Formats: sequence, C-alpha cells, structure tokens
Amino acid sequence: MLFLLLTIGPAFLFACGNILEKSGVSKASKVTGGVAHPWNFFKGVLANGYWWIGMSCSGLASVGYYIAMAKYDLSQVQPMMVLNPVLTALMGFWLLKERLTKRIVVAIIFVVAGLLYSVETGAANTSLQNVVRLWEYAGLLAGATFVVHLCCKDREMVDSLIMGVGFGISAAFYKSLAMDFDLDNVTLESVLGLLLDARSWGYIATYGIAFLYSQVSFSRGRALFIVPFSAAVGAAVPTIAGAFVFAESFPMGKIISVALVLIGASLFVVRRPRRKK
Repeated sequence: MLFLLLTIGPAFLFACGNILEKSGVSKASKVTGGVAHPWNFFKGVLANGYWWIGMSCSGLASVGYYIAMAKYDLSQVQPMMVLNPVLTALMGFWLLKERLTKRIVVAIIFVVAGLLYSVETGAANTSLQNVVRLWEYAGLLAGATFVVHLCCKDREMVDSLIMGVGFGISAAFYKSLAMDFDLDNVTLESVLGLLLDARSWGYIATYGIAFLYSQVSFSRGRALFIVPFSAAVGAAVPTIAGAFVFAESFPMGKIISVALVLIGASLFVVRRPRRKK
C-alpha cells in the first residue's frame, strides 16, 4: 500500500503540475515573445499564478517520488511514473473535452496492464552500489544526448529528449546518494560529506538542466508530445540504470511489467504531421 501511495500519488500530481505549468508558460510566452526575450519571459513566468500552482504540485510530487526511490528499486518506481501521460490524457478527455484516439487507448491499456503486473510482483529493494559504473553510464548518456542536440534540427524532440535524459540521470544519482546516506544517523560530518560528494553536483547539474529545458520546451512545443516523450525517456533511463548500474533483480515478472509499460509510453508519442509542400 505504501508503494502505491508513494508512486501513484506523485504521478497524479506531476500530471497536474505539467498541465498547469504548460498553461502558465504558454501565456507568458504569448505576452513576452517567448525565449527570444529571456528576461521578459522569465519575469512573465514568475508572475503567472497557474505556473506557481503547477510548481507546487510538482514539488509535492517530488517528495513522494524521492522517498519511493530511496526505499524501492528504480526499475519498479520509474515505470509507475508513466502514469503521468496516462493521467494527462484522461484529464484532457474529462476536463478539456479532448479526443481519445485509438492509439492513446491502446497505450493506456499497455501501461495499466504493466503496472498491474508490477503490483502483483511486489515492491523490493535489491540495489547494489557501483559508483564507477554510475559515472560511466551518466557520461555515455550525456555524450549521446549532446550529439543528438548538435545533429537534430527538431527542437521539440531535442528539448524533450534533454528533459527526459536529465531527469532520468538525476534519479540515478539520487538513488546512489540515498544508498550511502543514513537517515537514522544524521551528523554534521555526514551532511558535509553529502554536499561535497561529486554525485550531489551531478544530480544538481542534470536536474537543473532538465528543469530548464522543461520550461523551454513548454514555451515552444506541444504538451501532448513533450509530456509522453520525456516521460518515456525519463522512465527508461533509470530503469536501465537499475539493471546495469545497480544490478537490481530482474525476474521474468518484472521484465514483462517494464516492457508493457515502456511500450505503452512509446505509443503515447505522436509526431507532428509533416506539412505538405
């Protein structure tokens, strides 16, 4: 029950936060001219009430999300976050009267089936620390993302990719830090050690970049593409880290569950139709 509370609750709040932040950033972009006028755009975003409510939802969601990551395997927590685009689609259908396509319905079925399978297998914490492999994994993904940034001209896709990879790597850094930090024995020395740890700076850098690009992508892209794409990438990156960095247990039940969720997440991503010449 605690596992569900710490995963489904944050997923719902993240979905609410995404919609409200998108609304606030879009309004600020229209008034100020967007990121082409960064200072005015920044002031416009900070003056928007919807953006602040969305940030509050995301902040509350992060609390539960981080507790869940500290207590359970990344490969179990991250797939639950794919409920974000599911709930966004359902709220759009219910509140905004948006149309649910057959593709989205199939995506929802895949995600829900995978999550139900995950709940049946039960929550666990089988992670093992491997700091060297963590840095290798983070460096490889950062380098690959930078190459895509240079080569790909589709800014909507690039912004969403950087957002998803950044949040995914930051989750892996956080998991590694949480495994070494003893909450039952907090001392000044342990806190200073945490602040000086290179993984803390890695977490701050990747999370900060991901957050910056989340706001940039909302100002010049579609939420119906940004949210599912970044959620799919953001779930896949830590899940793979669970296997190759933290050597988490992957019984057949978990493999099936994760596969169903990631397939469902990929089905949510709908590309922009090409314009006819």
